[in-house]
Amino acid sequence: MAVSIHKLFSDFNLNYSKPIKWNEKFDAKFNGVYVIAKTNDPNTNITEHPKFGICEKSFGSWIKEATELKVNGKNQNGIDDITEHLTDFWNPNENILYIGQSSSKTNPIQKRVGQFYSHKLGQKGPHTGGYWLKLLNCLENTFVYYAAAKNPRDTEFKMLMKYIEYSTGKSFYELKNIGNYLPFANLTADFYKEHGIKNATNKNKRKNAR
Repeated sequence: MAVSIHKLFSDFNLNYSKPIKWNEKFDAKFNGVYVIAKTNDPNTNITEHPKFGICEKSFGSWIKEATELKVNGKNQNGIDDITEHLTDFWNPNENILYIGQSSSKTNPIQKRVGQFYSHKLGQKGPHTGGYWLKLLNCLENTFVYYAAAKNPRDTEFKMLMKYIEYSTGKSFYELKNIGNYLPFANLTADFYKEHGIKNATNKNKRKNAR
């Protein structure tokens, strides 16, 4: 069964938002944590859109930017190869795809998620973390949930650990390569998902935001 959004937020006594459809703006001028999932029902344990697929247009945009993309040391530019590789990290039994946080006073949740919306694959910012999410062909059917948190970074880490525990039914002490059990688009959390992808962004220097 899928880890429910309600259970994950409730375990940390967080008062979370209603589901916000991907790309919709919302008012959250505070710091906290957010979850991106494939369901608009925070209580469900039933998986939606279980089949993995990559959007061809998004993939094409990515490889135009990431011209030196490598997977396990080999040059890669074919969608079939990337799809096969990323399928190994896709959990068809889960709805939660990404858990993130906003901790900067100048970058509240609404701005941070907005940066995720606008992020272009292969570029160095503004939201490189979680870029696998932008490849999905089900992206338009995802939803954002958010909540205020006093210590967003610490809360995000604890939520990731709790997600792994619920998803696997095991303590993280019992798991090898724990990073591989993170939500699909989370690639790091004080440890790394061993995914073998290198040079996922272009070589341009990131311009200062204005």
